[in-house]
Amino acid sequence: MEKTPARFILHYVKIFKWSFFLIGFLVIFRQITEAIGPWYLAKIYETVSAAPKGNIPWQQLFVYALWLATIMLAGMIVAESAMFIIARFMPKMRTMVIKDTFEDVNRQSISFFSREMTGNISGKVQLLSNNTIDLTGSCHEIFYMVSNLIVKTIVLSWISWYFGVLMVFWTIAVVLISRKLGKTRRQLGIETGRKTSAANGTIVDALANYSEIKSFANFNFEKINLLKSLRQLRHAESKERYVMGIIRMIQQTVTVCSGVGFLFVSIYMLKEDIINVTDFIYANTLFMTVSHLAFSLSWSYNNIARIFGNLTSALETLAVDPEITDAPNAKTLKIRKAAIQFKNVTFGYGACEPLFKNLSLEILPQEKVGLVGLSGSGKSTFVKLISRYYDINDGTISINGHDIRNVTQNSLHKNISVIPQDVCLFNRTLMENIRYGDTDADEKMVIAAAKKAYADNFIQGFPDKYQTKVGDRGVILSGGERQRIAIARAILKNAPILIFDEATSALDSQSERHIQKSLSNLMKGKTVLAIAHRLSTLREMDRILVFDKGRIIESGSHEELLAQKGLYFKLYNMQADGFVRG
Repeated sequence: MEKTPARFILHYVKIFKWSFFLIGFLVIFRQITEAIGPWYLAKIYETVSAAPKGNIPWQQLFVYALWLATIMLAGMIVAESAMFIIARFMPKMRTMVIKDTFEDVNRQSISFFSREMTGNISGKVQLLSNNTIDLTGSCHEIFYMVSNLIVKTIVLSWISWYFGVLMVFWTIAVVLISRKLGKTRRQLGIETGRKTSAANGTIVDALANYSEIKSFANFNFEKINLLKSLRQLRHAESKERYVMGIIRMIQQTVTVCSGVGFLFVSIYMLKEDIINVTDFIYANTLFMTVSHLAFSLSWSYNNIARIFGNLTSALETLAVDPEITDAPNAKTLKIRKAAIQFKNVTFGYGACEPLFKNLSLEILPQEKVGLVGLSGSGKSTFVKLISRYYDINDGTISINGHDIRNVTQNSLHKNISVIPQDVCLFNRTLMENIRYGDTDADEKMVIAAAKKAYADNFIQGFPDKYQTKVGDRGVILSGGERQRIAIARAILKNAPILIFDEATSALDSQSERHIQKSLSNLMKGKTVLAIAHRLSTLREMDRILVFDKGRIIESGSHEELLAQKGLYFKLYNMQADGFVRG
């Protein structure tokens, strides 16, 4: 994604260049007709004023009027036809901007979504698409006005070179004034855009966590939090509108003074016989439209400055380079059985002290490995590095000998199924959520996966069965039901690497017994990494790794670790006595 508003807009202008060229041609044709029309009007005035009483040349007047009507009608038809072209390509441009931005945002690393609120990202996407269309429309208006100004300046120069010189100096003065005012407007527009996105982010963040707000009875706290954001937005917008009022007053003053000044100059030229009556009427009629046009032009320029401010605000958030990208010659990872190797891996979050230092480990194909340790010991980071959610500082992580930095992220993730502790479901049907594991799966395959995950029974209890919508993040389902949907999704995906992050933690004892067998079947023939605080669930693991402060301090089977009487033995006995630590 382009990082500056000008380049961002130019990218889409190039795509629709022929539409813009055609609109430009039609606009210039309209300007020519608008410049010629007043000449016939001036001739009508001169003919009437010069004709003796009772001897008005009606035939000549009708000819002038007919030409005037023909020219103005042709200009109107051409101008309005441009709107049909705009109506055709503008919606295409909007959808293209949203699609491209969506793709760019989804290429971001997981750290991007950790830094930015979802509501803020969503608001910036909307801000980008809306202001791209607004800018395109404003540029069309400016082109219309600039071409009008150029054509009428040429016509005024044809009437008298005095008018031409006057128009050049006048135009330069208006441009300089507009540029100065636009700079101020743009800075205020950037600030207003930031405050708007912050307020939107606060609203979305609150709505996404409404259950927490209710459970803690903190509605008033959230309202005060929102009011703080809205107060900052109100101050920023009030300041912007106040400055807009001053700008408008300056522009109106310049417009009126310009019209009066041009009138006095043309009167002097008429007095000195530099121009005739027709030229006097024609020139003043043209300048009246131009002076008003210049006001509209400067206002549109300031509006563009505001839009550029909004685009800059949006691109500051969205147009950032992903921290993790595919190598130039990255290959597609295709495997059936997965061996995972960590070789001298060093990793730390940002500028923090490295969590892993020279970590080396090998996991064999189809080996089932449990990960145990206190909170913050490195278990979750370990599995995130396998999925390449973060890049390591040093060393290599490989799957079947392929450095994961040399394969495409998409193919890497296709070979890994993750069943997290906090399952996220889309606000779609149960059928669509399970099918997300394999979007090409038919209905029979989806139902079969649901049965293996012991999800079919509760799904059949809904009136709409598999067509039941689960609500935002699966709100209509219990925690255990959501995890069974996640397990069904993983069964359908059938990836060679399985990662369980407390996959059964939200299940009651009865539900857990129901799916343990299905999980055992799911794990057959696959390389499994299972994070668990409930140590009894790891009995069937081939090997258990005990993490402590980024180090693997113990390794072995369940029985071997108990015999060592180390940290695993301590944690297991604490749970057996009824104490559970995080």
